[in-house]
Order: sequence, then structure tokens, then C-alpha cells
Amino acid sequence: MGKRLTIKDLQNKHNNEIIFIVGAGPSINNIDVDLLKNYTVMAVNSGILAAPFAKYFTSDDTDIMSWNYFNDLEKMNCICLFFEKKWRDVDVKFLSEERVVFYDHKSWFSPPSSYNLPDGLILTKDINDPIIGGRTSTGSCVHLAYCMGAKVIVLLGNDCKLSKDKHHRYFWQDWPIDNQPFRISGYEFNSRNQNRGFNRDSLIKYWNKFAEVNRKIIGEQVEIIDCSDSDLRCFTRMHLQEIIDKYG
Repeated sequence: MGKRLTIKDLQNKHNNEIIFIVGAGPSINNIDVDLLKNYTVMAVNSGILAAPFAKYFTSDDTDIMSWNYFNDLEKMNCICLFFEKKWRDVDVKFLSEERVVFYDHKSWFSPPSSYNLPDGLILTKDINDPIIGGRTSTGSCVHLAYCMGAKVIVLLGNDCKLSKDKHHRYFWQDWPIDNQPFRISGYEFNSRNQNRGFNRDSLIKYWNKFAEVNRKIIGEQVEIIDCSDSDLRCFTRMHLQEIIDKYG
């Protein structure tokens, strides 16, 4: 049995690298994700289906255990990064201790007012400290990648919107029905309830506020590039091949 990893083991582990974060938005279907096989990749939730070779798998949400793809993690080699408050007491028998690392979150709002704790969204460099407040697991990935030493962080499949043609929320909804992931417990996923927990305006507001409070960090200490077909305008936008050509 190998050494159990802790969050501090990841501090600057990928110093000056490009880190690609693969989400599950519909635009993933327009990206050749295989181009990333020689890079450090972090997959968010069902984004692991697009990048099964990812080095890291990240989730804030234990509900992913209700999906059949979660069990596929057993056959993969990724390190699983989980929000400690939700995951610490969850027994995932097929994941060895060497593959699980926990992180904690700061708070970024206190009801009823949103974003009244702006420090909760500011990127900090010490990975032992709680990371930015969660609205999406992709946000967790961004902060963790920053602490790992990334010089460039690229967002893929962070669409923050439904597909234009079929109004799908996830890229895999365009797959043949027999190949699509499915829920093995809880409610049945379908087009009528696909938007549980999804709010386009809320996501855009979150990322805009994140970019605003980190304006002295983004571009100076780390570059964040949006390679998604998203409605965000707060990050530099580039196509994947352009990014690879520029940054190697």
C-alpha cells in the first residue's frame, strides 16, 4: 500500500504547467479532448467521461455516487479530490486511501445578501487553507490548479448554458442512448428535470464576481482561458489548438 496523499502534497506539484479543466458542458462535443493526453487534466464530475485519462477527478457533490459512471473511477488512475465536509464520512470501498484527497471551502455569502463575503472568492496560494466558496465544482478545480502552481488554467466544457440546438445540459446527452450514463439511485434523469441545480444567470454572476475580486491575480500570477462555448466574457477566450500552439 502506498503513502496516503494529503492536500499539502499537491502544493506546487505542477509548477508552471498548463492545467486543463474538463467539465461536462455541451461544447465538449466540439473539442478534440484527446489532444490533452500529454497534459495535466482535471475532470469535473461527468467530465471524466470525456477525459478518462485525467490525472485528477474533482467533485463537491456526493450525488455523483447516484450515477453509474462514478463506479468507473475504480478502473481509472485518477486522484480524487473531494470536498471534505460532504465526503469525509462517505465510504467508497473501491477507492484506496492513496487516491483520495480532501479540501475545504471558504464561505462567499451569508444570506440574504449574495457576495457579501468577497474574500471567500479570492484565490489564495496555500493549498492547506480553505479554497474559494463553491457554486460549481469547476470553481474548486480552478483554485486547486492555482495552488498546484499552474501558470495557465484552461476551462473546457464550462458552458454555463444549455446547448443551442437541443437544449441539453451535458455533452453526453448527444451520445446514443445506450451509451449515456444513467442514475442508479434517486430520481430518473430526463429532459424534464435535467436543470436541477442549474441556473445560467447565477453561474455567470458567480464567475463575474470571481474575476472581479481576483483581477490583480488573473493575468499577473496565472492566466485563465475559457475554451468553452460559454456566455462568459470575464476570461480570455481561445480555441484549444491556439492554446497548445502558444503555450506548448
